[in-house]
Order: sequence, then structure tokens, then C-alpha cells
Amino acid sequence: MKTRVDFDVVIAGAGPAGAWAVKHLPEGVRALLVDAANPLESSRGGKLCGGMLTAQAQALLPELPSEARAEPFKTKLEYHDLDTGARARFPVDYANCYRGSLDRWLLRQALETRGSGVDYLPRTRVTGLQPENGAVRVRLNDEREVTASRFLDCTGWRQASRRALGVPAAPYYHALQAECALSSPYPYYISVFASEWTPFFGWFIPKSESLGEIGAAFESDRRDPPGGMLAPLVEHLRQYGLEFKLGRIRGCRLTRPGKASDIWLGQGRVLACGEAAGMVSPSSGDGISYALASGKAAARTVGLPVKPALAEYRGALAPQLAELRRNIVKARLLANRRARRIAGMLLPFIQRGNFERLSL
Repeated sequence: MKTRVDFDVVIAGAGPAGAWAVKHLPEGVRALLVDAANPLESSRGGKLCGGMLTAQAQALLPELPSEARAEPFKTKLEYHDLDTGARARFPVDYANCYRGSLDRWLLRQALETRGSGVDYLPRTRVTGLQPENGAVRVRLNDEREVTASRFLDCTGWRQASRRALGVPAAPYYHALQAECALSSPYPYYISVFASEWTPFFGWFIPKSESLGEIGAAFESDRRDPPGGMLAPLVEHLRQYGLEFKLGRIRGCRLTRPGKASDIWLGQGRVLACGEAAGMVSPSSGDGISYALASGKAAARTVGLPVKPALAEYRGALAPQLAELRRNIVKARLLANRRARRIAGMLLPFIQRGNFERLSL
């Protein structure tokens, strides 16, 4: 006997993937959106994230409101390679935003677009997931259960559907980040490569004339005190001339697909979006562009039969999946100091005159 459904779709997670899924649902769909926190009440900084929007993310969004724009909104990137001694500055098409303000704006847009067709439950987590008789039964942390024809997992690094269905979690780094009060403005983004203390890279992102964010990613099994893990990056930036007071250090997982099979788009009536699907660039850490693209693509499959829906979803994400495969290769090259040395030699030609070689 077919299970009676309460909703056409349950969407777990109200970040960029979940909000953009809500915004692009077909007309007439009954949806439940749940989030473990409440992005509508998020602080300006929000969750741990550099808040960098790639060209792909910018193309998927309308113009950002002033509340979400950090300054400098666009600037150059400084590349510091402590392994090879190279340092350069060149233009990048990254837009700088406050992540909490971005999430609040996206969710507000989505709820206003869908109106009464969406029930929104903040501070509500998914604790269980069970496919049954043409539906998905979803358990919530307040002991309620709801049923739906579809479930969209937009829970980010928590990957709720993978845990519930026994699918292996995607590999990840442990990311640390802290706000810093700047004594004087510094107008450029900085990425720091130093294989002695990070397998990824460290970053500095100015957010205003008096505020910046400093962070880095580390091996998932590393258990050193956070302050000690960030200390080499802090020391390098201070020696380089940045003057700042470091604030509270926060940490979370940063999903890092190492091969194409680490990306899992779902099964049956369950689709995974954004970081829950493993869709994070392992070379840059960008997840927002993939969250937006996958949330929109997943929403447009709601109402389709199960098998065509997954095929349609995968097909719609073909450009993003191809890009991720390239970025997996790029991440391997960036982890190799010899490959970075060669890349550093090629950058002046790639940038075609928009390249400054600087000394460390």
C-alpha cells in the first residue's frame, strides 16, 4: 500500500543549496524546509566560510544587495608559496561577501517567492530517513515524523542522507577560521601554500578597512590546539606586514572530494545537493556555486518519476561535474610543489600582463 505523503518534498538545510531549491520549485508544490539553525537570524559573518563568490556563483545570482557585499568587493589575489619562494599578485574574478548576510538574503528571497507553498521550520534537524512504499519518511529532532515524495539533502558537510542511507561520507579537511581586527587596511586577498603545516592552503580575506578573516585547512585526523595550528599562518602574515588582533577561532569540516566517486548525487527519492553531495572544489574550497546550481537543478526534478528525476538531475549538473573532475586534478597539482613551481612560471603568460611578481 502506498504511503500517504504530507509534502511533495522535504528540503533539509536552508543555506544556498536549500534556499535556491525552494526558490526554483515548480508551482503548486507543497514543501517543508527545515534548518538546524535559522539563517534569517544569522550574524553578518554567519557560518565558517571565506565568503568568496566565483564567476560561476556570480552568474547564478542577481546583483548582491549592499548588506551582503564586503569591501573590497573585487580585488587582486596575492599568491604566497613558502615552499618555492614565489609570490605574485594578479586579478581574480572573485566577489567578496559576508556569508551570513548572503544566506539571509537568499532565504528571504526564496520564501518570498514561494509564499504559502512552503512551511519553514528553523532550529529543526533531520535525525532519520527511511524510504518506504513510494515515499520517504523523515524523522525530525522534536520526535515528529513527516512523509514526502522527495527528499533534498542540503545539509552541507553534515551529509544527513549519506549517514541515514549508509553511504560513505565524502573525505574532508578540518577548516579553521577567525575574524581579525586590522590595525590598517590591506586591500588584497592572500593565499599561502606551505606543505609543512597545511595540505591545502591558508587564506586572508579583507572584509572591510578594519576587519579580515584568516583561515586554513588541515588533515581531518589532526587534533592539535586550534591556535597552534593557525600560528604559522598568523606569523607569516605578521612578518609580511599585516597588523591585526586575532579573534575567536572556529572550526568545521571542509568537504574535499579526491576522486569522482566521492561525489554522490543521491538514490531513489533522495537527492543530495551542494556539499552534501560532495560538490566542493578541492582546489579552491568553493562550494557556493555548486550549492546554487545543484539546488536549482534538484528543485526542477520534483514531480518527475523517480528514475527520470535522477537522470535529469545528473544531466543538468554535467558542466559542474566536469568542472569538479578538472578541479580534482588541479588539487593534486597544487599539492605538488614542483607542479606549483611550473605553474608559477606559466602564470605571467596566462595573465597576459596583469601579473606582478613580488619578493617574499
